[in-house]
Amino acid sequence: MTWIKTIPKTQADGKLREALDFQHALYPPEYEAQVPGVPDADSGGIVASHTLIPDGLKYAFATFGAAMAPDLPLTRAQHEMIATVVSTTNCTFYCGTSHREFLRRVVLDDALVNAIAEDFRNAPISDADKMMLEYAEQITRDATQISRKTHEELRSAGFDDTAILQITMIASWFNYINRMADALGVGRE
Repeated sequence: MTWIKTIPKTQADGKLREALDFQHALYPPEYEAQVPGVPDADSGGIVASHTLIPDGLKYAFATFGAAMAPDLPLTRAQHEMIATVVSTTNCTFYCGTSHREFLRRVVLDDALVNAIAEDFRNAPISDADKMMLEYAEQITRDATQISRKTHEELRSAGFDDTAILQITMIASWFNYINRMADALGVGRE
């Protein structure tokens, strides 16, 4: 549910239906099944919250699709680890719940998902992934504290510039979508 009006797909005009279909086609397979405890698209989920401005929906989610593209350096698990850490850091119920579940669907390991959500620094993941998540967390808390040295450290951990850009895009996009969810009441009632 959102605190603003939304338009269900059954009532969408051509432009909105096109934007909804475009957005849906970008989703990874783990997103197909509804996450228990969060609103679905027709009952006020995050996509529904964008339906009054179809171009906004289309282009916001186009960035999501570009950042999560399978031909880029990061893995599906890394995508969802970033989304989980950003959403947990922001205390966003809707996205935190959703992306913990999507991460679980990717890694098939409840203990790992819980460890990442509680404190990724103590999770059984590689040092490179911990550095990636520290970077995503810093983007979320205060990106002005990131320096050239931060990028040098990411490179020395094995992330090339495309991967650094991809991490930045995913973390930044999830900060955007967390703000949208919280400000519009998605999943808050």
